[in-house]
Amino acid sequence: MVFLIWAFAILTVGAVNADLGQPPPLALASSFTNIYHQLDSIHLGNCSLANATLPLSATKTPLPAPSTNLTLKYVALGRGTQNYTCPSNSSSDPESKIKPEATGAVATLFDASCLAAASESLLHEVPVLISTTPLGSLAFMAALVAQGTRSTNLIIGEHYFNGQGDPVFDLSLSGPDSWIATTKKAAVPAPNLTLGTSIDVPWLKLGYKKGHNLEEVYRVVTSLGDPPSTCAGQNATILVPYAAEYWFYG
Repeated sequence: MVFLIWAFAILTVGAVNADLGQPPPLALASSFTNIYHQLDSIHLGNCSLANATLPLSATKTPLPAPSTNLTLKYVALGRGTQNYTCPSNSSSDPESKIKPEATGAVATLFDASCLAAASESLLHEVPVLISTTPLGSLAFMAALVAQGTRSTNLIIGEHYFNGQGDPVFDLSLSGPDSWIATTKKAAVPAPNLTLGTSIDVPWLKLGYKKGHNLEEVYRVVTSLGDPPSTCAGQNATILVPYAAEYWFYG
Protein backbone atom coordinates (compact mmCIF):
# COMPACT_ATOMS: atom_id res chain seq x y z
CA MET A 1 0.00 0.00 0.00
CA VAL A 2 2.87 2.35 0.75
CA PHE A 3 4.18 2.01 -2.78
CA LEU A 4 0.72 2.54 -4.22
CA ILE A 5 0.56 5.88 -2.40
CA TRP A 6 4.14 6.70 -3.42
CA ALA A 7 3.27 6.10 -7.07
CA PHE A 8 0.11 8.15 -6.66
CA ALA A 9 2.21 10.97 -5.24
CA ILE A 10 4.44 10.86 -8.32
CA LEU A 11 1.37 10.85 -10.56
CA THR A 12 -0.16 13.88 -8.85
CA VAL A 13 2.83 16.06 -8.04
CA GLY A 14 2.67 17.77 -11.44
CA ALA A 15 -0.99 18.53 -11.00
CA VAL A 16 -0.38 19.84 -7.49
CA ASN A 17 2.31 22.18 -8.78
CA ALA A 18 -0.07 23.58 -11.36
CA ASP A 19 -3.09 23.84 -9.06
CA LEU A 20 -1.37 25.60 -6.20
CA GLY A 21 -0.35 28.51 -8.36
CA GLN A 22 2.96 28.65 -6.50
CA PRO A 23 6.52 28.71 -7.84
CA PRO A 24 7.52 25.07 -8.54
CA PRO A 25 9.94 24.71 -5.58
CA LEU A 26 7.30 25.96 -3.11
CA ALA A 27 4.58 23.81 -4.66
CA LEU A 28 6.83 20.75 -4.54
CA ALA A 29 7.69 21.38 -0.89
CA SER A 30 4.00 21.75 -0.09
CA SER A 31 3.26 18.47 -1.87
CA PHE A 32 5.92 16.62 0.11
CA THR A 33 4.57 18.04 3.38
CA ASN A 34 1.06 16.85 2.56
CA ILE A 35 2.35 13.41 1.55
CA TYR A 36 4.36 13.14 4.77
CA HIS A 37 1.30 13.76 6.94
CA GLN A 38 -0.78 11.25 4.97
CA LEU A 39 1.89 8.55 5.37
CA ASP A 40 2.79 9.23 8.99
CA SER A 41 0.72 6.37 10.40
CA ILE A 42 1.46 3.79 7.71
CA HIS A 43 3.89 0.92 8.31
CA LEU A 44 5.72 -0.83 5.53
CA GLY A 45 5.30 -4.60 5.46
CA ASN A 46 6.70 -7.44 3.39
CA CYS A 47 4.93 -7.88 0.06
CA SER A 48 4.60 -11.21 -1.70
CA LEU A 49 5.57 -11.28 -5.38
CA ALA A 50 4.07 -14.73 -5.91
CA ASN A 51 1.33 -13.38 -8.19
CA ALA A 52 3.33 -10.63 -9.97
CA THR A 53 3.57 -11.24 -13.71
CA LEU A 54 6.43 -10.03 -15.89
CA PRO A 55 4.80 -8.19 -18.86
CA LEU A 56 6.44 -10.19 -21.64
CA SER A 57 3.39 -10.16 -23.92
CA ALA A 58 3.51 -6.36 -24.31
CA THR A 59 6.12 -6.48 -27.09
CA LYS A 60 5.57 -7.75 -30.63
CA THR A 61 8.29 -10.35 -30.12
CA PRO A 62 8.30 -11.48 -26.47
CA LEU A 63 11.51 -11.77 -24.52
CA PRO A 64 12.41 -15.31 -23.40
CA ALA A 65 10.70 -16.29 -20.16
CA PRO A 66 12.66 -16.52 -16.90
CA SER A 67 14.38 -19.84 -16.27
CA THR A 68 11.98 -22.28 -14.66
CA ASN A 69 14.12 -22.85 -11.57
CA LEU A 70 14.12 -19.17 -10.60
CA THR A 71 11.73 -17.05 -8.55
CA LEU A 72 11.03 -13.31 -8.63
CA LYS A 73 13.06 -11.65 -5.85
CA TYR A 74 12.66 -7.90 -6.36
CA VAL A 75 11.00 -5.36 -8.64
CA ALA A 76 12.61 -1.93 -8.90
CA LEU A 77 12.03 1.31 -10.76
CA GLY A 78 15.20 2.65 -12.32
CA ARG A 79 15.73 6.35 -13.09
CA GLY A 80 18.97 7.60 -14.60
CA THR A 81 20.68 8.22 -17.92
CA GLN A 82 21.68 6.20 -20.94
CA ASN A 83 25.13 7.44 -21.94
CA TYR A 84 26.56 7.95 -25.42
CA THR A 85 29.59 9.54 -27.06
CA CYS A 86 30.23 11.29 -30.37
CA PRO A 87 33.48 12.32 -32.07
CA SER A 88 34.43 15.79 -30.87
CA ASN A 89 34.43 17.20 -34.42
CA SER A 90 30.88 16.05 -35.21
CA SER A 91 29.17 18.84 -33.24
CA SER A 92 30.24 21.41 -35.82
CA ASP A 93 29.16 19.27 -38.77
CA PRO A 94 25.41 19.66 -39.43
CA GLU A 95 25.62 16.94 -42.09
CA SER A 96 27.30 14.33 -39.91
CA LYS A 97 25.86 10.84 -40.36
CA ILE A 98 27.86 9.32 -37.52
CA LYS A 99 25.64 7.64 -34.95
CA PRO A 100 26.20 8.10 -31.20
CA GLU A 101 27.99 5.18 -29.58
CA ALA A 102 26.54 3.69 -26.41
CA THR A 103 28.94 3.74 -23.45
CA GLY A 104 26.68 2.41 -20.69
CA ALA A 105 24.14 3.72 -18.22
CA VAL A 106 23.73 4.78 -14.61
CA ALA A 107 20.51 4.69 -12.59
CA THR A 108 19.15 4.85 -9.09
CA LEU A 109 16.93 1.88 -8.25
CA PHE A 110 13.78 2.47 -6.19
CA ASP A 111 12.11 -0.48 -4.46
CA ALA A 112 8.79 -1.18 -6.21
CA SER A 113 8.08 -4.74 -5.06
CA CYS A 114 5.01 -3.74 -3.02
CA LEU A 115 3.67 -1.69 -5.90
CA ALA A 116 4.12 -4.69 -8.23
CA ALA A 117 2.26 -6.84 -5.73
CA ALA A 118 -0.56 -4.32 -5.24
CA SER A 119 -1.18 -2.95 -8.75
CA GLU A 120 0.84 -3.93 -11.80
CA SER A 121 -1.19 -1.59 -14.00
CA LEU A 122 -0.20 1.39 -11.86
CA LEU A 123 3.40 0.20 -11.73
CA HIS A 124 3.52 0.20 -15.54
CA GLU A 125 2.39 3.85 -15.63
CA VAL A 126 5.23 5.09 -13.45
CA PRO A 127 8.30 4.88 -15.77
CA VAL A 128 6.91 7.39 -18.29
CA LEU A 129 6.12 9.78 -15.43
CA ILE A 130 9.48 9.62 -13.68
CA SER A 131 11.67 9.56 -16.80
CA THR A 132 11.58 13.36 -16.92
CA THR A 133 11.30 14.00 -13.16
CA PRO A 134 14.58 15.30 -11.65
CA LEU A 135 16.34 12.48 -9.85
CA GLY A 136 16.92 14.66 -6.81
CA SER A 137 13.16 15.17 -6.40
CA LEU A 138 12.54 11.42 -6.63
CA ALA A 139 15.27 10.63 -4.13
CA PHE A 140 13.87 13.20 -1.71
CA MET A 141 10.38 11.77 -2.11
CA ALA A 142 11.68 8.24 -1.46
CA ALA A 143 13.47 9.41 1.69
CA LEU A 144 10.32 11.21 2.82
CA VAL A 145 8.14 8.15 2.32
CA ALA A 146 10.68 5.96 4.13
CA GLN A 147 10.74 8.32 7.10
CA GLY A 148 6.98 8.72 7.20
CA THR A 149 6.40 4.97 7.13
CA ARG A 150 9.35 4.13 9.38
CA SER A 151 10.52 1.74 6.66
CA THR A 152 13.92 1.04 5.23
CA ASN A 153 15.20 3.36 2.52
CA LEU A 154 13.16 2.99 -0.66
CA ILE A 155 16.32 3.57 -2.68
CA ILE A 156 17.23 -0.10 -2.95
CA GLY A 157 20.34 0.08 -5.11
CA GLU A 158 22.18 1.36 -8.15
CA HIS A 159 22.82 0.35 -11.73
CA TYR A 160 26.05 1.06 -13.60
CA PHE A 161 28.57 -0.49 -16.00
CA ASN A 162 31.82 -1.87 -14.60
CA GLY A 163 35.30 -1.56 -16.11
CA GLN A 164 34.70 -4.59 -18.33
CA GLY A 165 31.55 -3.02 -19.79
CA ASP A 166 29.16 -5.33 -17.93
CA PRO A 167 25.80 -3.99 -16.69
CA VAL A 168 25.88 -4.23 -12.88
CA PHE A 169 22.99 -4.07 -10.42
CA ASP A 170 23.91 -3.59 -6.76
CA LEU A 171 20.93 -3.90 -4.41
CA SER A 172 22.89 -3.54 -1.18
CA LEU A 173 22.01 0.09 -0.40
CA SER A 174 18.99 -0.75 1.74
CA GLY A 175 19.99 -4.11 3.13
CA PRO A 176 19.70 -7.05 0.69
CA ASP A 177 23.07 -8.69 0.05
CA SER A 178 22.30 -9.11 -3.64
CA TRP A 179 24.18 -7.99 -6.71
CA ILE A 180 24.80 -9.17 -10.24
CA ALA A 181 27.06 -8.37 -13.19
CA THR A 182 25.17 -9.35 -16.31
CA THR A 183 25.46 -10.18 -19.97
CA LYS A 184 22.77 -9.51 -22.59
CA LYS A 185 20.72 -12.58 -23.52
CA ALA A 186 17.94 -10.99 -25.60
CA ALA A 187 16.59 -7.60 -26.69
CA VAL A 188 13.32 -6.50 -28.31
CA PRO A 189 12.13 -3.05 -29.39
CA ALA A 190 10.03 -1.13 -26.90
CA PRO A 191 6.32 -1.44 -27.84
CA ASN A 192 5.43 2.27 -27.86
CA LEU A 193 6.28 2.98 -31.49
CA THR A 194 5.48 6.22 -33.29
CA LEU A 195 5.77 6.21 -37.10
CA GLY A 196 7.80 3.02 -36.90
CA THR A 197 10.38 4.41 -34.47
CA SER A 198 10.73 4.61 -30.71
CA ILE A 199 12.51 6.98 -28.34
CA ASP A 200 12.43 4.30 -25.63
CA VAL A 201 15.39 1.98 -25.10
CA PRO A 202 14.75 -1.70 -25.88
CA TRP A 203 13.45 -4.24 -23.40
CA LEU A 204 16.16 -6.67 -22.30
CA LYS A 205 16.77 -10.04 -20.72
CA LEU A 206 20.13 -10.07 -18.92
CA GLY A 207 21.86 -13.21 -17.68
CA TYR A 208 24.32 -14.04 -14.93
CA LYS A 209 28.04 -13.35 -15.32
CA LYS A 210 28.93 -13.09 -11.64
CA GLY A 211 27.20 -11.98 -8.47
CA HIS A 212 25.31 -13.09 -5.39
CA ASN A 213 21.65 -14.13 -4.90
CA LEU A 214 20.56 -13.04 -8.39
CA GLU A 215 20.60 -14.92 -11.70
CA GLU A 216 18.57 -12.98 -14.28
CA VAL A 217 17.40 -9.38 -14.76
CA TYR A 218 14.72 -7.98 -17.05
CA ARG A 219 14.51 -4.36 -18.19
CA VAL A 220 10.92 -3.71 -19.26
CA VAL A 221 8.39 -0.85 -19.60
CA THR A 222 11.12 1.56 -20.66
CA SER A 223 10.64 5.30 -21.15
CA LEU A 224 13.07 7.46 -23.16
CA GLY A 225 16.81 6.75 -23.26
CA ASP A 226 17.37 6.41 -27.01
CA PRO A 227 20.09 8.69 -28.44
CA PRO A 228 19.74 11.25 -31.22
CA SER A 229 19.77 9.62 -34.66
CA THR A 230 23.13 11.17 -35.56
CA CYS A 231 25.96 13.09 -33.91
CA ALA A 232 25.21 16.25 -35.93
CA GLY A 233 25.23 19.21 -33.55
CA GLN A 234 25.68 17.00 -30.47
CA ASN A 235 28.19 17.24 -27.65
CA ALA A 236 30.97 14.68 -27.34
CA THR A 237 29.11 13.19 -24.35
CA ILE A 238 25.35 12.71 -24.46
CA LEU A 239 23.34 11.82 -21.35
CA VAL A 240 19.75 10.86 -22.18
CA PRO A 241 17.30 10.57 -19.25
CA TYR A 242 15.37 7.31 -18.99
CA ALA A 243 13.31 5.20 -16.62
CA ALA A 244 12.41 1.51 -16.60
CA GLU A 245 11.18 -1.37 -14.53
CA TYR A 246 13.79 -3.92 -13.47
CA TRP A 247 12.64 -7.41 -12.45
CA PHE A 248 15.22 -9.51 -10.58
CA TYR A 249 15.16 -13.32 -10.44
CA GLY A 250 17.24 -15.68 -8.35
